[in-house]
Amino acid sequence: MYPLPVESHYRSNRAESFRIYNSRRVGLRVAKPSSPDCFMTENIYNSNISPRLQAAVRKAADWSEFTYKDDPEFNGFCDVIRKEVEHQKIERPGKNGPELDSVRKNKLYGVWYIASTFRSHWQQPTTHSQNDILWILYNRGWSYDQGRIAVVAWWRVHHRTLTAAMLERLEQMADRVWGEVETKKRKKKMKTQQNSLRNRIIWFLGQQTATTAYLAEKLKATSKAVDSHLYRLRKEGKVERLSWGLHGLPKRSETAPATVHQERPQVRPAGEDRFATREPMSASCVNAG
Repeated sequence: MYPLPVESHYRSNRAESFRIYNSRRVGLRVAKPSSPDCFMTENIYNSNISPRLQAAVRKAADWSEFTYKDDPEFNGFCDVIRKEVEHQKIERPGKNGPELDSVRKNKLYGVWYIASTFRSHWQQPTTHSQNDILWILYNRGWSYDQGRIAVVAWWRVHHRTLTAAMLERLEQMADRVWGEVETKKRKKKMKTQQNSLRNRIIWFLGQQTATTAYLAEKLKATSKAVDSHLYRLRKEGKVERLSWGLHGLPKRSETAPATVHQERPQVRPAGEDRFATREPMSASCVNAG
């Protein structure tokens, strides 16, 4: 009688079949009876199909991960920016000293595919394209020098002759747009900080005491976020736990500030002066008499 294959050998036992199925998924090594007398271990993971499948997955990943690799317009845009950065030799501080201020791929991708109007300004310039390009770049996280370099590269794409007056006007425009964008970001950051959950918790506890669940319900936040903020505020001394689960702002001391009191002159009752000891008269007063 010939030995049965591994699947049919364990088909009668559902538990063993399930174990074989799981080991097939993770590629474990299980015992396979090659003969009635002896056993040997063999990997039941199909080694003939696995390499081909992995190669197909890698090929599909290489094709689908970066679909913009085959876009000639985007590749041309990246090459123009890279060459201009290398030509101007702009630098930024790095870990081991100054390094080339090259533009990262995600920033190039963001302005080309995500920004709605950048590509139209780059390909079909108008009178406001230069200002709009700087505004888009600085709002997308490009540095000050990277924005100026991009405009110069844009001039070269459209075969414009660079002059000293153009570069001076570009620097003035870049300064103005950079200041406007930084002011906008600073105002947005301040507004975000003012409306942060931390500040809202402090304001609410200034009105009344509350528990973590009540704060989360009123401030429309999760209990975990509120609890983490309360923990930090307690460590900083800005919030104290009044009882189990109840929080409030620490009470201020109600003692009045100490004032400096001037000593009042003591007034003796009438008729008491005659019992007072008189000091001896000085020699000058005796001689004068």
